[in-house]
Amino acid sequence: MIGYFRRAEAVSIAYGFSTSNFECDILKSILTERGIEAVEAGGQLDPGKFAFCTKICSKIIVSQFCIVLANNDKTEKGEVPNANVNIEYGLMLGHNKYVIPFQRDDQALPFNVAGLDTVRYNQKTFRALAIQVIDQAIRETTQNQPTSNIDQILSIFLLIRNATFVNIQNDATERAIFELGKHFGFNLLVKFDGLSYVFLGIWCSSGPRNNLALEQVLELFDARVKAVPERIKAGIATANATDALEFFTKRMAIWLITAGVKEENEIKSWLGGRSLPCSLEVSTLERITKEVSQFPEYFPSEA
Repeated sequence: MIGYFRRAEAVSIAYGFSTSNFECDILKSILTERGIEAVEAGGQLDPGKFAFCTKICSKIIVSQFCIVLANNDKTEKGEVPNANVNIEYGLMLGHNKYVIPFQRDDQALPFNVAGLDTVRYNQKTFRALAIQVIDQAIRETTQNQPTSNIDQILSIFLLIRNATFVNIQNDATERAIFELGKHFGFNLLVKFDGLSYVFLGIWCSSGPRNNLALEQVLELFDARVKAVPERIKAGIATANATDALEFFTKRMAIWLITAGVKEENEIKSWLGGRSLPCSLEVSTLERITKEVSQFPEYFPSEA
């Protein structure tokens, strides 16, 4: 992945290093012409490692929009989708980003993204098509973008809230919880007590996708709570499963960070007065930045 930073904005690109260098060179040229600087962000990290989730997600979070070059890798057995690219594509969609997907017109998309609008191109048409869709993306997304130092702000915010990202390599249970939220665009935090967990959602755009993701997570929590007595009765789970009931009702929370007050109010309005199966806190990036600014000792002094 490469992050392109324009003032406080960014554009992230997912691509296969062995398949799409020609296209990336053209994209760099187009973005440079528009005053956007290219910054390398380590796209060859192992997707099975915690570092992949934290580093790649942080670049996606601060992106104004994202670009995917969904070109297949060539193997001895034929063409196959690039695993890293498709993981990053999923993370972009999970974080509700504006995504421009490209694929060569002689290839086929994986079934799970085949229904999404994709720019089909060849070497002769790529530059013209890229200019058209990039300019459109800039016009449609130049608003309510997070600041480029969100990594530092988020790190300090979690520190003063006594939470940190879960290392999913250390514990199978924590990895399973992380997987539950990942599909809806949430990352997993653990409080310093080691017993309380938080699903963290960072939504830098508004729309029905946010409400749907939140509704599905709340339904997931509610279903897990209601299923415990039935699972015990059916002999599928032991009485110890009541610990899971306590976990989902007392030790789980959701934190949502939105780009602005408009997005925050949309979520709160949608929630209305409904009863929630767990604690839920909604805040804005601006409010979090102000909260963090009260702790200047956490910021390195400037030379």
